[in-house]
Order: sequence, then C-alpha cells, then structure tokens
Amino acid sequence: MSTTTLAVVAGVSLALNLAATAWLNASYAASGFPVPYHEAQLSFDAQQIKGWYAFLIEKGTLGVYWQTQFIDFAFIATVLVLHVSVLWLVSRLFAPGTRGRRWMLGVAALSAIAPLADAAENAVSFVMLADPSGFADGLALVYSSLAAVKFAFFTMAYLALPVGVVAGLWQRWANRLSAPTPAL
Repeated sequence: MSTTTLAVVAGVSLALNLAATAWLNASYAASGFPVPYHEAQLSFDAQQIKGWYAFLIEKGTLGVYWQTQFIDFAFIATVLVLHVSVLWLVSRLFAPGTRGRRWMLGVAALSAIAPLADAAENAVSFVMLADPSGFADGLALVYSSLAAVKFAFFTMAYLALPVGVVAGLWQRWANRLSAPTPAL
C-alpha cells in the first residue's frame, strides 16, 4: 500500500472512529449505566456487575445497554483499522529494513489485540446479559481480564504512536545531517 493510500485510510478510519465513539458514548449514557464503562469492565466482581444490571433492569434500560454492546462493534472495527493504519503509516518515517520500521510494524500488528480483546469481552458480556442476575460468577473474571488486556494494548498503541513519530522524525533529521553534501 502506498504511503498516500495509507494516509487516506488512516484519515477515513479516524473520522469513522470519532463518529463511532460519539454513537457509543451516547448510547452508553442513554442506558444510564451507573458507573463509567472502564470501572464496570475492570471490576472483576460478579456481584457488583449483577447489581449494576439489576439497576438497569429496574430503570428499564437494560435493552439500551444491550444495544450499546452491538454499537461497540462499530467502534471496535474502526479502532482496528485506525490503530493498524496509523502505526503502519508512522513506520514509514523509518527507512525500509531498519529496526525502527520493524518495531513500528510489530506495534501495529500487536495493536490489533486491543480491538480483538474488546470483541471477546463483548461476547462474554452477551453471555452475562442473557442471564443478568444469574450468570456464572467466573464470567466476571473472564470479562474483566479481557478488558484489562484491551486497555493494556490500547495504552501500548497510544504510547507507541508519539514515541514512533518522535523517533522517526529524529532519524530522518539525523540522516539528513549525516548525508554527504554534493560537490559544487
């Protein structure tokens, strides 16, 4: 893929990700879930999750929350394309075959773990939502563990991006300084 095509893919995926994020956040807010999503996802506590589900049932918004899980798949798809394309694009700051290029391509590949873990987390969430007051307690551990993996790989991608940009620009600048000047 050319750098220009990659830049277009990254730009379009960013726009789609922002739209999906807004849609997801609006649906989550409409569900009235009583705690921020990261708190719920990282609770590791089945009784707490069952209590939050009971709150949604009492409020009559469990269906909205269920729908939010489906909307999350639009977010997941855009994150997958966004992370991989942007990190792949940043790899182009490094010369072909260099450690920097290989490192950024590796990070781009690893960044796919975040949305894949998010999709698996949603699958577990659907199992829990099928029986919101009686799901097996062990599912909360699986659910929260997948969320922890997701957040870890999101963090990796978001930290690698500025490091890669700075290192890539630094390498380009250093290469220009060390390049021989043509004789006049």
